[in-house]
Amino acid sequence: MLGEKEYGRIPAEVKRLLVIVLGGVCLSACSLSKHLARVSARVEREYAETREWSTLPEKTITWEQAVKLVVENNLELKEAQDNIDSAQRQSLSIYTDLIPGVSYYGYMTRAISELADPVQSDDMASSINVTFSVPALTQIPYRVYSSKVHTFSAVKAKEGKYREVVSKLYQLVRSREIETARRALEDANPEDDTTQQDPKKQQARAQADDKYWQDVARLLGRRDARWNILSESMPHVSWKEYEPRLDRLGELVVCQFAMRLEQSRMAQYGIALSYLPTINTSIYSPSLFSSTGGTYSGTFLDEDDTKLNLSISYTLDTHLMNWDSYQQSKARYEREKIKVADELIDHRSRIQMLRRSMNEYNNWRNFMHKHLDYINKSQPTTAEEYMEKRKAAFNIRMELLNQEASAVESEAALVLEYGLPGDPPEGCSTVSRPSKN
Repeated sequence: MLGEKEYGRIPAEVKRLLVIVLGGVCLSACSLSKHLARVSARVEREYAETREWSTLPEKTITWEQAVKLVVENNLELKEAQDNIDSAQRQSLSIYTDLIPGVSYYGYMTRAISELADPVQSDDMASSINVTFSVPALTQIPYRVYSSKVHTFSAVKAKEGKYREVVSKLYQLVRSREIETARRALEDANPEDDTTQQDPKKQQARAQADDKYWQDVARLLGRRDARWNILSESMPHVSWKEYEPRLDRLGELVVCQFAMRLEQSRMAQYGIALSYLPTINTSIYSPSLFSSTGGTYSGTFLDEDDTKLNLSISYTLDTHLMNWDSYQQSKARYEREKIKVADELIDHRSRIQMLRRSMNEYNNWRNFMHKHLDYINKSQPTTAEEYMEKRKAAFNIRMELLNQEASAVESEAALVLEYGLPGDPPEGCSTVSRPSKN
């Protein structure tokens, strides 16, 4: 710390400079503290205003309305759209690089001893410059194609994410539909009429309801209500319609595999272009406008002073670094092809397991429905036979619902692979839904 005597020996100009610097440091620290205090207060206020799920209003919507909310608000889709926007901006930069750049430069300079004096024109200087350059001309075709690949890949990634979110939503709504039917059947159970009065069962139902509402709200991107989606408004998966499609990959899945291979292949060409000469072009000129210390100002652009520069350079890969990179890229591409081939084998195995599972389930369900019809048509002759008939019918209906709930996961897998009935094609030949929010 400086004593009073030492501080008194410091020139007045330096004192003023110290005050300015220390004041700026203090201001920045104080500003950060105040800002964090405001943000912290807002977080605490939002938490205090957060409502429990049981207090939120219930809202019933159709499947179409639910999908619209997903497209508008789902955070994963928004992140995917951000990736598309970023890829499109990078693509646009290839062309905006050809636009001349305009820059302004200004400064003030004066002696410390004169800081307290009024600012004079001699203390100021400024200039406006225009620059134009096209670096690496031989790289432009590759950059254009690479940017298209990157953008198209981002679009297809969003379509895949959309398909994934819709598949999860489908599974939730179908499971909810089956659970509602199962509860109604339990409440009508002739052997047990205590379900509605059982606190543990009612608590388990309430917890299941809360989980359903939270999962749906997360997918919809809206947590301001407990959303009920009308199951009758949702397109249901028909095994007869989907089974013939299992012989081929879904169009979107094919495109995703193809994009992986193409991106890996293009990495080789990016390295191979390093063996070509580097050609750069630029235009140099004096400042478009300049003003220096009040001495002179004006436009200094002159055709004799404006120069067009064209340069070409070539570097021999004497250390074989580019060659090594190229060989590694080729090896990665070959490994990627092997990975894709292995994944296709695994994918086919999963599809075949899905086919067998769905066939077995549908055969079993058809048999159980016939058996249920037989029981319903039977005519009991005694009260005991009547009660046995009701019990047997109840057990079959409950088992049908339990197995249907298990089959919902397979239905969701079909939606993930091939989309819902009526969805437009989403292969590599199309750039379709979902569009930008």
